[in-house]
Amino acid sequence: MTDELEVRKQAVAAILKGVAKKTGIIVSAAAAAALVFSLIRDAGEWWFLPASILFGGILGWLNFRWLAIAVQRVYLRQGATPGMSNLAAAIINILKLSIIFIILFIVIKWQLVHVFGLVAGLSFCFLAIVWEGATVMKDSLKNQPR
Repeated sequence: MTDELEVRKQAVAAILKGVAKKTGIIVSAAAAAALVFSLIRDAGEWWFLPASILFGGILGWLNFRWLAIAVQRVYLRQGATPGMSNLAAAIINILKLSIIFIILFIVIKWQLVHVFGLVAGLSFCFLAIVWEGATVMKDSLKNQPR
């Protein structure tokens, strides 16, 4: 039982690392492209769009990381009943989403970020999650005995 739990923990850590790496790649490339675009366009605030993409990517990755922590602590814990696990997960997710909503409200209300850059950064994190899922699925299909 302990070996199986250890394998699951290693798999989760590998997925988290893969999503972080892929998010970094996508967000960095998009921020660099936005920086070049802003410099070519000769915008006064050349840093605004790339910084917004970076902020959105970091916030998206933090959201994914918090979700993974919640799943690990709630559903994979020994002796957890389904009813209590669902209640704990709901409370954790409401708190997590409230924090993210407050952050988004403040940065949008005070115009600290470019809204389209923020949405792009959040979307790029989702794209990284899909990319990692496809990678894991491809690897698992490749390693299956025929």
